[in-house]
Amino acid sequence: MLRILMVSCILLSAGHAGAQEQDVLKRLMNEPVTLFDWGIAQLDKDIKRAAQRTIPKYVGDPVTGSFYDWRSNRVTLFVSVPVPKESRTPAACAMTFQDVVGDLTRNTPKGPSAAGWYLLNAFKPKAHFWTDRFEDVGAKLLDVVTLEITFIPATYEAFEGKQQRVRCMGRLDASYEELTVEVTS
Repeated sequence: MLRILMVSCILLSAGHAGAQEQDVLKRLMNEPVTLFDWGIAQLDKDIKRAAQRTIPKYVGDPVTGSFYDWRSNRVTLFVSVPVPKESRTPAACAMTFQDVVGDLTRNTPKGPSAAGWYLLNAFKPKAHFWTDRFEDVGAKLLDVVTLEITFIPATYEAFEGKQQRVRCMGRLDASYEELTVEVTS
């Protein structure tokens, strides 16, 4: 009798664990995904691919991603890559910035609105027809999405003392002259 009771308890608890797992999956399936969530996920994927295609292999692989800063209400795409000292210049950073933007917008119509068109499509689900409801979304996203490229010293260089870090940032449609470039040690 005791064995039957123990076996029954084990089977019931195993069945309950499976039901809990099913409930977690169902709960996740029922959570709404916003267009903002979709866009951030697309930006993460796109910036990683763009960095891998455009940044030469210096010392290590680039670290990429995107994040939303709720205090400033801005989205930042970032690429951080270890670069040898002699290649860590503001001009090289700005050129890399332009290369990454060029890769992000490579499948867009060419022209001054290419970056806005890219952002509009990053935040738009595929096979979703928006008509003119969100006509100005691309232009508005250009005002709140920033790309930041950072050249950092390699780990082995960091132990040698003061090492400069070069960071350039700006809108996706920024010209070379409009970029903000910082050199810090």
